[in-house]
Amino acid sequence: MASGLGRPHIAPPPSAEPSLASLIHLLHEAADRLQRHGLTSHQRIRLLRGLYYGTSHSLDFERRSSWMRTCGFSIYLQSCPPPDPTPMLGTSLVRALKDAAVVWHRDRWLDAGHALVGLEARTRLGPSRLPLWGQGGTGLELSTWLGDLGGAAGLLILQRLEDPMARAVPWLFSKHTYDLRPNLEGDVAGYLVARDPLITDRLSVLKPPDFVSVARALEDYTRRLASDWPDRWGLFIRLLGGRIGPANDHLLDRNDLLARIQTKTRRFTVWYLLYRLKHAKRVSRATLVEASRHVEGAATELSELFLAVLEQGLMPGSTLDLPDLPASPPGPPRGLLAFGRPGGI
Repeated sequence: MASGLGRPHIAPPPSAEPSLASLIHLLHEAADRLQRHGLTSHQRIRLLRGLYYGTSHSLDFERRSSWMRTCGFSIYLQSCPPPDPTPMLGTSLVRALKDAAVVWHRDRWLDAGHALVGLEARTRLGPSRLPLWGQGGTGLELSTWLGDLGGAAGLLILQRLEDPMARAVPWLFSKHTYDLRPNLEGDVAGYLVARDPLITDRLSVLKPPDFVSVARALEDYTRRLASDWPDRWGLFIRLLGGRIGPANDHLLDRNDLLARIQTKTRRFTVWYLLYRLKHAKRVSRATLVEASRHVEGAATELSELFLAVLEQGLMPGSTLDLPDLPASPPGPPRGLLAFGRPGGI
């Protein structure tokens, strides 16, 4: 365990909504209204995703007003931004769905928008299977867990421009700054909700005849007696290409999986960092040179934290959001690692 970290803040159970149950109720109502307008299951997923990410009417755009982020989701999902469903759903239901973007279930928060992004990516082979050149992963990966890790690493680099010894946990796993934990739960849900139960070693695409609604799929994933919720981290590890021991409690190829995650994260971190610097109007030769020296360390730290979360999820009865964190402490910044080496972008 890295010195001086301790355990991060763990949010207590909320005394009021939003809860997953309330979100599912809203999604059932949304499905009924959209079905009355003749929309298919895949069209409904796309419209609902657009309430959270990748459109000018999304909650993400309300908060960040970033056209670059909106374009990014369109590229990764290989889809034009869906239209605003407010005329079909009504203003009050749309607002309620947005206000329930992050919901509480059992002992943790879950980002519903990330789950919907994953579901939409799995409706087509392109974003779910084909890597995007130079960015480290498929559209599904880049719009879910890989995008989160690379984005978090980019934010950590901006911190390290001011404080080279800044750590990821206080900055990226804090309710006071940017809490990455709900995003990761949503990412796992995006991979597993409505999956084919007969397929455990590869991603299953969503087939319209078998998919009823987002609400029903979330209920099956989290609340059904034989749901995937207790085993979600092990299932997710297998979908990332990891191998788990016979007792389902440890990784057999930890170093190999970590190396793959690090490579993917490092490549996307460069793209995200450029976006953040441009958004902050900080693009200059000196800033790019200095920022590039932190890419390797930030991407490594986020990859190690991510794998630690996955491994903790294999432990029976685990309730903590994060383990005692084993991430490597910041070392001396490296040279022009990300911008200058082959495969760095």
